Amino acid sequence: MSYDYDVIIAGGGHNALACAAMLCEAGIKTLVVERNASVGGGAITCDVTLPGFKHDLFGSSHVWIHANPDFKRMEPELEKHGLKYLYAENHITGHPNLDGPGIIVNKDVDITCDSIAQYSKKDAQRYREIYDGFVEIKDGFIKAMFSPPAPPSFMPSAMERSSAGLSMLRNYNLSAKAFVHENFEDPQVQSFILGWAMAPQITPDQEAVGQNFYIMVPGIHIYGQAIPEGGSQMLPNALASYVEALGGKVMTNSTVSKFIIHGGEAKGIRLQSGEEILAGKALVTALDPKQSFVKLIDDGILDSKFLALINGYSFGNIGVYRLHCAINDAPRYLNGEVMSKTYFQRIFYSMEDTQQHYADIAMGVAPRNPFLWIACWSLLDPTRAPDGKHTLIIDTFVPNKLSGEKKWEDIKQSYAEVVLSKLREHTSNMGDDNILDYYIDTPETIERRNICLIGGSTTGGDRTLAQSGYFRPVPGYAEYRSPIKNLYMTGPSCHPGGGISAMGTITAKVMLQDFGMLDEDDLL
Repeated sequence: MSYDYDVIIAGGGHNALACAAMLCEAGIKTLVVERNASVGGGAITCDVTLPGFKHDLFGSSHVWIHANPDFKRMEPELEKHGLKYLYAENHITGHPNLDGPGIIVNKDVDITCDSIAQYSKKDAQRYREIYDGFVEIKDGFIKAMFSPPAPPSFMPSAMERSSAGLSMLRNYNLSAKAFVHENFEDPQVQSFILGWAMAPQITPDQEAVGQNFYIMVPGIHIYGQAIPEGGSQMLPNALASYVEALGGKVMTNSTVSKFIIHGGEAKGIRLQSGEEILAGKALVTALDPKQSFVKLIDDGILDSKFLALINGYSFGNIGVYRLHCAINDAPRYLNGEVMSKTYFQRIFYSMEDTQQHYADIAMGVAPRNPFLWIACWSLLDPTRAPDGKHTLIIDTFVPNKLSGEKKWEDIKQSYAEVVLSKLREHTSNMGDDNILDYYIDTPETIERRNICLIGGSTTGGDRTLAQSGYFRPVPGYAEYRSPIKNLYMTGPSCHPGGGISAMGTITAKVMLQDFGMLDEDDLL
């Protein structure tokens, strides 16, 4: 049998392309196949409002990718293919507030603590303690995030040996709401910290998420917040160009209809056109688990117990509602000039309001008092809009399915007014005259555009304890190998989960180890 490629990767998101790039660097002839007209997956940029206004449709803020040592090694090569990161050194995140000066997160932790101290010196000190603690765990965090996950008993068995370790382990197991209540006293600071924790689409009462605070809070100060000049699309574009420069190939407008399995081994893919392409070494799926193992593999090949786990994999009930706006002037916040210079804002109200927001989601109701994430990336990257103009993203979390017979298509226009009214409470210039055009994405439109973003969720699946780490995507298959020989997995449904991290490098290293091209010590 002759083979067309050594490795074929189904799906052309940035994780798949990062995996392909590492394989090509090792001399492995790799093909990436993408159903859409362009690569990118969850990191794409399009003109959805007016010509010249570049909008990141899904992934937007690039933080954790800069903690990935394999990506950082690769980055100088990607810069030759058009990738240029712009960093928000100051004014990273603003948290507007109508009852005070608001809080601004800077790259400099001391300046950030000064901002928090306007509300509570004790809370500022606690914030600083959490940051300082990261220095001690930084190397372990990077290893844990960008390696196959450790067994669930690994961390508890190490931490239970001391009283300090036990205390920290208890903190790790707290819900976000409980952690905030225990560690911060001022209501405005509590709201700011809780809102920060909600980004991975967890809920306030979800247990065992306390560990996130020890990573998320310091991470922004260590790695900064960056965006690619020209839009998130520049990351997958650069990766695809690098893959092809190394002798690989990227095919777009090519939908995979079946994985070819013979004798219990992955042999290649069949495209919707009927064309079959064979791989000599391995096949990688960067698609969601249900597409990969239910839709694309013939009946009778996989064990029924494994399929039951896959069918039970949850993408949750939380989706994204997003307004993409083309605007004349950047928002002017009532908290002043420094707040207005900040590229990314989080507007949260009280902890009780946040709790009610998630109660509305649970009931299938469009949140009546929504919190917002707002990004005006054109302040940092003027190439994203025509001269003197700006792009604006306004996000909130919503139920992906509304109660009764309602569809998001029915209410998306009226809900835009709810979202805009919340922004207008905190700004002086966001009237209709400042908005040139806008485009609305709902959970329904997000899934239609990218069928891996099920229910409008951009995290690759619920971030519950049962779907994290050694259990992601399902128990027994967290190390990027599937039950089928030579069929590997990558993407946000694998550890470490959603976000722009280029975690496909982990899958590539596992494969290189299996191919006898990498020592086990090099895997970590």
